Amino acid sequence: MRIDKRDVARLLEGFSNPHNVRFWPVAKSYKILRGIIYADDPQRDPLRGFVTFGDPDLFFSFARLGARGEPSESSILRWVSEHGLLRRENDLQGPRSSDIDVMQAPITVADFRAEVLRARQLLTLYMNIREEDLEALESKINGTDGKRHLSLYWPHTPLTDVEVYFANVRDRLSEARELLGLRQDWPGYDDEPKWTSVDPRDVYIVLIALSEAVKDRLADVRLDLDIIDIYNRLATQPLGSDYRSPRSWKCPDLLSAMYLQFYLLITGTEPMRRCQNPACGLPFPATRKNKRFCNATCRSNARNYR
Repeated sequence: MRIDKRDVARLLEGFSNPHNVRFWPVAKSYKILRGIIYADDPQRDPLRGFVTFGDPDLFFSFARLGARGEPSESSILRWVSEHGLLRRENDLQGPRSSDIDVMQAPITVADFRAEVLRARQLLTLYMNIREEDLEALESKINGTDGKRHLSLYWPHTPLTDVEVYFANVRDRLSEARELLGLRQDWPGYDDEPKWTSVDPRDVYIVLIALSEAVKDRLADVRLDLDIIDIYNRLATQPLGSDYRSPRSWKCPDLLSAMYLQFYLLITGTEPMRRCQNPACGLPFPATRKNKRFCNATCRSNARNYR
């Protein structure tokens, strides 16, 4: 399932060559044994090649794994076989050659599911804020929704840091609201609020959860320069006095590359919409007014619910 690249091309604006942000090799085969996902044959698959940041469906395909609750082991294995594992394995004997080596850390099925759940929770929080959905925000803060997902429970998945944050907030909610309270002597306090139906203190509590979770996954992302673009320009034309080095980022692993895409999404200005396929509901950038589904597959599957 893919989101139209034209709809998410804005995520890659500012990159001279977005594929160079992260080359992530895919191993020949992956397996799940005793609840652990690992590269069964760690040699790079020459036919599959690399996963790159230039794939606009990278983060969305990951979040979509949890569209119906806990993803099955078979669906996890299919995704991993296409994209690879999430983290780079620490090499205690020193760094190996380059990005083409498959050095991916094994991960438990439970932790993988927790990452999927986390991604969906953050997407949902972002949409709740954009849609000014007071009921959804209040239920998340107060823990009254009774579920970890809109459709199904996630009984075999550990708590995410997003859930832990809200649990801690509930323990000291009165104190937090007092500390974050608006002072009546602030300029503009009596002006018409931007949020007409949502307490701005509660919105701020949610924004903290969203921002801290994203920053955690971006902690190891570094500013970079696109050396490939510089080389190509040198090979074809003089740089000239007005030359500017192309901006880029360096991501240490697949998970950070996915969250860099999410960061660019939530800091952008494009309209967002929820997929109207009842089995999906994934938020997606909607640059066309008549676009109701995140991709062609969801548009086709939605017919089963009519």
